[in-house]
Amino acid sequence: MKLPCAVVRDLLPLYAENLTEEETKIMINEHLQGCAECRGRLEELDTKTVATVESAKPLMTLKKEIRKRRWYAAIIASLCVFVAVYTWFYHVNEWKLVPWEEGLIEVKGAEERPYEEMYGHQVAPEDSHALTAEVLVLQVSSRINGTRETSFKDEDGTQTVLLQGWTSHVSGNFVKDTNEMVLCPVPDRLIYDGGGQQQLIWGSPLNGGVETLPRLALAYYVILAAFLAAVSGAVWFILRHRNKSWIVRQVFFAPTSYLAAHFLIKGARTASDFMERDFISIVLLTIALYTLLTLAWQVFLQKRRER
Repeated sequence: MKLPCAVVRDLLPLYAENLTEEETKIMINEHLQGCAECRGRLEELDTKTVATVESAKPLMTLKKEIRKRRWYAAIIASLCVFVAVYTWFYHVNEWKLVPWEEGLIEVKGAEERPYEEMYGHQVAPEDSHALTAEVLVLQVSSRINGTRETSFKDEDGTQTVLLQGWTSHVSGNFVKDTNEMVLCPVPDRLIYDGGGQQQLIWGSPLNGGVETLPRLALAYYVILAAFLAAVSGAVWFILRHRNKSWIVRQVFFAPTSYLAAHFLIKGARTASDFMERDFISIVLLTIALYTLLTLAWQVFLQKRRER
């Protein structure tokens, strides 16, 4: 059966999209072989289809760009909130050494105590008498939220424990509900160090004394970060028009983020009585600020390209 041109032209849009039945497709193919006018109509349809697909590409690209910008904006806002909240929380909960004063820590004396009372071990009653140890019992003022002990031996073999107490506005009491703490084994002497002001509270005086100073490692990190920021910043400025300049830029963002994080946590101070805690806080903020700088720079580049 030979199809007339009017029927073929009505079927050509379906034929071009490969939506006709196989039998209809065969008849249209037979008609197209002998009809140049219908073949021309089919070529026009193919051209329009390609043009439609090509014209949709900029729209799809624009949609992807808008979606990417929304994600960037959401992440940047989240990072800004994180940096602000974490910095605020750190300063509210900042640990501060408590200077010595009378009644801050009182020694109740050395006594025998069962292990289960000190460490929570569950032991049978008949064995409890064998699991005891001599401990030094201390009564701690409620001004102290937590303590840190440093133990070392003197030249004559005696053991000295250096005790530091700290306080914060948010942290709860780190000693027992009775404000009682124990030291096991019993040291030969116990010295309280409140940031340079020391007080012997148990045992005999130490020959020559002992001195503890705030740790200064953060100062070295600040100097190293400042040096790396200066060098990488200069290299980035020189190579800013090169293809690989983004690598130097990302290197520059790292020490710059560290310096900004240090300023948010410690301000202009570099000495630290709680080195580990301060350093971890600075590193966490450095990661957040580094990501924030990277995303913000990408947004800046996109806006500059649009001008």
